[in-house]
Amino acid sequence: MTNILVVGDGAIGLLFSYFLAKHHTVYVLTRKGTVNTRFYRQGNAVSKKINATFISHEQLSQTPKFNIVLFTVKAFAVQQVFTQVKPYLGNNTHIILSHNGMGNIEQLTAQLKEQQTLYFLTTSMAGFKSNPNIVQHTGHGQSVLGGCTPLAVKNSQTLSTVFKAIPQLIISNHIEQLRFEKLLVNIAINPLTAHHNIKNGQLRAPQYSSAIFNLLTEACHIATALKLNIKLIDALERAYKVMSLTAENYSSMHQDVMHNRQTEIVAICGYISEQGKKHNIATPYNDALLVEILAKKSAD
Repeated sequence: MTNILVVGDGAIGLLFSYFLAKHHTVYVLTRKGTVNTRFYRQGNAVSKKINATFISHEQLSQTPKFNIVLFTVKAFAVQQVFTQVKPYLGNNTHIILSHNGMGNIEQLTAQLKEQQTLYFLTTSMAGFKSNPNIVQHTGHGQSVLGGCTPLAVKNSQTLSTVFKAIPQLIISNHIEQLRFEKLLVNIAINPLTAHHNIKNGQLRAPQYSSAIFNLLTEACHIATALKLNIKLIDALERAYKVMSLTAENYSSMHQDVMHNRQTEIVAICGYISEQGKKHNIATPYNDALLVEILAKKSAD
C-alpha cells in the first residue's frame, strides 16, 4: 500500500480520497479545527465512510513519510500550502496538482529536489459538499494524469497503478494540451454562471451564446500563440457537453462568489488576459469578466 497525503478537503479532494483510500493509506490535510470522519454519497444511496485519516497541519510531523502528495486546493492557494507541506516531503515524493485554471507548474518545478516529480491531474468528476462532512458525487467523467517534469513523464505509467482506483483514469504525455482544453471549459462556464447567478445548464440558453463564443475565440487565439492545437469548434463542443452533463450543478466559482470566498478567476480569465498582453493579442471579453468577478467578490 502507498502512503498518500491529500491536501484540501473540498469536494474534489474528498472524492479522490474516497476512491484512493480503498487501496491505499490516505491522510487528508484539513484547515478545520475538527478532524471528523467524512462521508461519500452518490444519488439516494446510503452514505459511505471515507476511510482516510483527517489531520491538521500540527499533526503532519507525526505522520509517516508520504510517497505521494496530491494538492486539491484552489490555484491561488497552491504556493502557500506547498510551502507549509514542503518540510514533510521525502526526497522521492511524487507531487500532484489538481485545480482549475493555469499557473503554478513553473513556480513549483523550481522548488523541487532532484528526485521529486511533479504531475497534474485534471478531472471531469463533479461533486459538492452537502454539509461539511459529506461529499455528494454528482457527475462522472474522465480523469487524466500527466507528468510536468521529464522525470515525472518517465514515471507516469508507474504512478498510474496507484491511481487506477480513480474511475476512468488515463495517463497522458500531453498534459499541457489537456489542461488548456479544461481551461477553455472553465472559461465558458465558471465566470458566466457566477456573474449571472445561474446553474451550468442554463448557459445553454441562446442569450449566452455570443459571450461564450467571444470568450473562447480569444482563448483559442492564445492557444495558437502557445503552439497548442486547439480548434474553436472543438472547444465549443466540449464546453456545451459539460454544461449538459452538469446541468443541475452550480460551478465552483458560482459557489465561491455566493459564499464570499476568493475565486480562481485570476487563474482562468486572468491567465488569458496575461498571455494576451505577453503575445500582443487583444482579449477584451476575458479582461472584462476578470474585472467583473473580482469586483463582485470585493463588493460583498
